[in-house]
Amino acid sequence: MYPIIIVSRFWIDSYDIFHFLALLSIVFFGLYFNYRYHKYPLGFGILIFSGIFAKLFSRIFYFLFFIPSERWISFFFFERSGHIFLGGLIGGVLGALLYFEMKKIPKIEGLEIFVPYIPIGGILGRLGCFCEGCCYGTITDSIFGLRFPMGSPAWSEHVSRQLISSDQFFSLPVHPTQLYEIGMWIIAGIILITIRNRKPRKGTIILSFLCLYFLMRFVEDFVRADYGKIVGNLDLMQLLALFIIPLSSLSILLIYRDKLFLLHLPKKKTTTNI
Repeated sequence: MYPIIIVSRFWIDSYDIFHFLALLSIVFFGLYFNYRYHKYPLGFGILIFSGIFAKLFSRIFYFLFFIPSERWISFFFFERSGHIFLGGLIGGVLGALLYFEMKKIPKIEGLEIFVPYIPIGGILGRLGCFCEGCCYGTITDSIFGLRFPMGSPAWSEHVSRQLISSDQFFSLPVHPTQLYEIGMWIIAGIILITIRNRKPRKGTIILSFLCLYFLMRFVEDFVRADYGKIVGNLDLMQLLALFIIPLSSLSILLIYRDKLFLLHLPKKKTTTNI
């Protein structure tokens, strides 16, 4: 864990640095791809629109789902952490759509320029979470278990649950879910780039991303400790996944329904006259 980077007399949250780099990388690679293949009037102005909305919505979602209403006044105190990726994603998309509207850029085509690079942002974002110690996993005795130091979110939870004493220097071993997700983001990125290179129909890249992201979260959240369970052993993200994955998959099938129909047509027999 390296939650703070000290430069001279100033300190900077590594969490915030990595999350800014995450958004910057998505915008940079998207603009480069657009410059080479599309030539839409895109510029770094989209970074400002997406960044502001992503920051705002990620914090709103965090307070809605994790902070009791009597403590919502702390929304305006920008301490470390306090953000949710899904809120940031929704906010970033809304900011991008507003930018596309101003620039008269087709919205779905515009989004699909940047979507294949979201996994790069996801990797950097989870590195920030790992440095901060947030988004940690459940206690494990597997070889993958990691101990987080005193003062980390995992350590604080284990102390509050009286699993360890407050003078213990490290938490109990937990699943490094941040690193698990980095591995899954790499796979998702390879899949999205492959789909993009095959020149899919409009909307396919966005729907494929939704399938991949919620599949990742459905699997990962079984070993995440910071999300409360809602129904049985499922949390909010997993319940959303049960709805979004089938809906996105069905939408992709509808986009390619004409090709699926042709596959089921009987082949005509050809006759040769001698």
